[in-house]
Amino acid sequence: MMNLITKLLTPAPQKFHGVMGIFYYVDDAAEAVTQLRKAGHKDLQVFSPVPHHEIEHALEQGPSLVRWVTFGGGLLGATGGFALCWYSIQSWPMVIGGKELFSIPPFTVIGYESMILLAGLANLLGMLALARLPQLKATAPYDPRFQEDKIGIWVPCGPDANARVEQMLKGQGAEEVQVHG
Repeated sequence: MMNLITKLLTPAPQKFHGVMGIFYYVDDAAEAVTQLRKAGHKDLQVFSPVPHHEIEHALEQGPSLVRWVTFGGGLLGATGGFALCWYSIQSWPMVIGGKELFSIPPFTVIGYESMILLAGLANLLGMLALARLPQLKATAPYDPRFQEDKIGIWVPCGPDANARVEQMLKGQGAEEVQVHG
């Protein structure tokens, strides 16, 4: 019984196919990413303790789409808030003191609050979706040193390209290169 529990709590190690290069200097890592992308490797993963703009530039990452998802959520929220006010006045008109039924100033509060709510929710969901979170299955090996001071570059490749990628990473100044698979 205890063996079964131990087996369930400790899953089998995952098999990865590729090469992991570990760098100390940001310049070396950025140059390695540039050279790997020129060689045709597009699905690189970089692990770093802090963001480095040089590496982001080398990966050729454009601006994030989260701001447009947030804008769409805010626009939808404001439209929905004003539509809710308009629908409630149409369905249940309440004439009080001869005031207008359709008045923009009171509708603005509901429209604004709806805009903030949906923009915030769209931002959260857009960020999680574009970051591909939660990641239930690891796609690359991870080393705890990447949280402290090292930069890791994972290059997924087949066994035929392992030696070439290993030499490229060593030539770019990798402190350590690990071949998986």
